[in-house]
Amino acid sequence: MRLGLTLSMLPQETLPSFVSHVAQKNGSRYVQDFVQDMGLSWSSILQLELEAVQDLADLTGVDPEELTSHSYKPLGSGFFGLMGNRLPVSFLDRSRLKFCPACCEDDIGHQGRTWGRPLWQLDSVNCCPMHGLLLHRLAIPCYPRSPHDFAGRMAEYGGIAALRRELGSQPSQFARYLSERIYENAHDIRCAWLDDLSIDVAARLCENVGVLLLKGPSVRSNTLDSMTLAEACGVGFSVCVKGRDELRNAYESVRCRSQSRNGGFYTDFGFFTRWLQRLTYPDRYRTVLDHFQNFVLASYPIAPGQMVLGRMCAERRWYSWNELGNEYGLTPGRISRFQRAIVVADDEHRRVAKGSYTKELEVLASGLDRVEASRKFGVHVSLIDRLVDADLLQYSLSLPGLGKLFRREDLDAFWNSVTFRAPLADNVPAGAFALQHIGRRAKVQSVELLHALAKGTFKKAFRLRGAKGFRAIHLDLNEVLDVFASRPVEGLSRKQVRKALHINCQTISVIFRKKMIESTRVRSPRSRKWMSIVAPEQLDWFLSRYLPLGLMAYDIGTQARHVSSRLERAGIQPIPLPPQCSKIYLREEVSPVIA
Repeated sequence: MRLGLTLSMLPQETLPSFVSHVAQKNGSRYVQDFVQDMGLSWSSILQLELEAVQDLADLTGVDPEELTSHSYKPLGSGFFGLMGNRLPVSFLDRSRLKFCPACCEDDIGHQGRTWGRPLWQLDSVNCCPMHGLLLHRLAIPCYPRSPHDFAGRMAEYGGIAALRRELGSQPSQFARYLSERIYENAHDIRCAWLDDLSIDVAARLCENVGVLLLKGPSVRSNTLDSMTLAEACGVGFSVCVKGRDELRNAYESVRCRSQSRNGGFYTDFGFFTRWLQRLTYPDRYRTVLDHFQNFVLASYPIAPGQMVLGRMCAERRWYSWNELGNEYGLTPGRISRFQRAIVVADDEHRRVAKGSYTKELEVLASGLDRVEASRKFGVHVSLIDRLVDADLLQYSLSLPGLGKLFRREDLDAFWNSVTFRAPLADNVPAGAFALQHIGRRAKVQSVELLHALAKGTFKKAFRLRGAKGFRAIHLDLNEVLDVFASRPVEGLSRKQVRKALHINCQTISVIFRKKMIESTRVRSPRSRKWMSIVAPEQLDWFLSRYLPLGLMAYDIGTQARHVSSRLERAGIQPIPLPPQCSKIYLREEVSPVIA
């Protein structure tokens, strides 16, 4: 039987749309009623069963192939086919009617009726590729109206002209790209990488990348309104169409924008990671998965053996600070103080490149502070400070909050330098003393002795077997005195003055104490002990006023008692001095008597 009132299929019209318009043409309010009156099954028509399609062709006079050419055909296993494309059911939105107000107005103006397009049933399409308008969505109708009754639902709705909401160029470009992919037209915008993906994979990637860039990782696309979703799809498409590198840059911008200092890629990418993790058909997304996995492995602190969306990490690229601390045996508190001390950049709070801060962390983990270094060498900590001041030792790490640390290797190198020419000895030769004792005897600082040792100045240096640290080092006193002997001083020593005046030790002490002869305190050039030096002019001045008894006897060539008796007979007395002192007379008194 053939209907008296029928219609022709319009370009790109779906079978449910055509049948609903034929039902309306024949006066049926609900398409299910019309189909039942014709002895057909509405569900069979929606499933594009061959028998139902053939019966429709007989009723309407339309070729069966034309009836189904722009409709989604079930393929089994959750997939539908359309014009050679295999699409998962999750990519289709067949129950929520979407339409473009401008397209519908043009349809009525040119064809006298509207019709449904298969492109409108794609879940990711929310913008008209031709007019750039937001597709309007109708709510799921109540029974008995079928969600697929296009003509009936549009007739009930009305008011199409008031629904125009323009979108930007990016959403319309995305919709145009999907339209061209569906209908196999020449692409205005080509991207080999995106074109190689299935239509649904490319669309979902653009959608989720756009949502991630616009709204962040904590939002999901199914919570957004159609306007925001259309804009997100446009943004995502503008990134993905430029290729893998641009997509990677977008991922990097998301990572850098993260507010978490300790979070990994699950925190930074949120719903995007969960979407890739829970894919129903992961093999269809293998290219997308591989690209994101490569980014994560190259950008996050992933340990070898750790799984990233199904792939095992083979080589570490980055460390977290805690992981880096564990590598060197540092506690979280100590590694945190190190972070604050070196003032790391924002991005370095979250990841540290492999090989970064190796020297500093090695010192932090195994270095010795000044107290520990003093224990190692068996000396007071003040000597370590003096060695640092003399540049014989240098701190390898000096950071606020962490103190100053030496590398063990540097301390060992310094020890080797000062003991290289000091062989081990069971007994120390006579005249040799330990380092701390010889410094006191020779009046030389230990730092100077160690410096000379490091330079190889001493030929008679020994290490006492069994002793530890600097206590084992012994030096020959005479050699030390010779090495550190300074330029001879100008003037007469205390001993020389005493001999020149022919007086005893007690007398010279009294003379110096009473400043009868002015002297200067200097160190002995060899022994480094303090000594008094008298200028020759001072001695001449003293002799111009005084004459010691011993000097007069020496000059005359007789004994002192004869000179003393002679002076007593002349009534001349020595100047007042303690009893044990030599006798000293005023020159002006003795000169007339002793000629």
